Amino acid sequence: MISAIAQELREHSRFLLATHVNPDGDAIGSLGALALVLEGMGKTVLAYCQDQVPGFLEFMPFADRIVHEIPTGENFDAAVVLDCGEVNRLGKGAEAVLLAGKIIHIDHHSSGNGFGDLNLIRPECSSTAELLYEIFGALAVELSKPVAVNIYTAILTDTGSFRFANTTARALSIAAEMVSLGVEPEEVASAVYDSMTPGRLRLLATSLQTLTLRADGRVAAIWVSREMLADTGTTAQDTEGLVNYPRSLRTVEIAVLFKELTTGEINVSLRSRGKCNVADFAQMYAGGGHENAAAFRLKGTLEQVVDEVLQAAEEYLQGKLP
Repeated sequence: MISAIAQELREHSRFLLATHVNPDGDAIGSLGALALVLEGMGKTVLAYCQDQVPGFLEFMPFADRIVHEIPTGENFDAAVVLDCGEVNRLGKGAEAVLLAGKIIHIDHHSSGNGFGDLNLIRPECSSTAELLYEIFGALAVELSKPVAVNIYTAILTDTGSFRFANTTARALSIAAEMVSLGVEPEEVASAVYDSMTPGRLRLLATSLQTLTLRADGRVAAIWVSREMLADTGTTAQDTEGLVNYPRSLRTVEIAVLFKELTTGEINVSLRSRGKCNVADFAQMYAGGGHENAAAFRLKGTLEQVVDEVLQAAEEYLQGKLP
């Protein structure tokens, strides 16, 4: 499949690249890395994500060129969907993506349903950027420092700074190669982890006050309401990474962040430790992801969704749910 995708990238000229709503480091890094490589090959590229790039990822090369709407009337030879297991997670641009000449789907989420004409889905990989690295090898392109920064940051963030179970020898080897190409780990880490705004720090403090434990500490959750965002002068993008704080508790197997998107709609982000597969849990709510990170959305009030999901998570750990 790697060689088949590489051939498609060689043959076509106009590409639409797209990734999931509420983008993370792997989503932005994969978009940027592939866009820069394709442009280096003389291709025309439009990189799309419905939502804004989180502030701590704005340093990434190409991040400032990602668009949030797909112009009507544009024609593309192919669309490449990155780091996105379900079409509906593309948001409002999904229809335009599906109208592209050919769809190439590249992902590492175990819940990916293979909606493309060509599908490269490998849950054993640390990140989608790791898969792109293999594709770039098949293309025999020389990787620039900007491409390397995108790949490194994607792997760094999706492995939780090389702390999560998806940190493999392969992921570390690729990260090391990116450093050899000029990436400065300290600079990237500082940009990602040491660039909080006062508002985001206040949001963290406020959200931690909601900390709730269930199942003897095996489930931990925090939440962010629209009122909390307004009070701290922050946006939904400022919640990226907050779920890792309840995950850091010693006893936790499932960590949950509830984020009120609009009145009556709640985004639920999941992280896990050990052998707990939160992608399986998310699929019960038509969500998806991979073993250690997943998400879904539910209708209802924040209070209702918190109660329902935490009860279900407790039962899931106790083996009472399929």
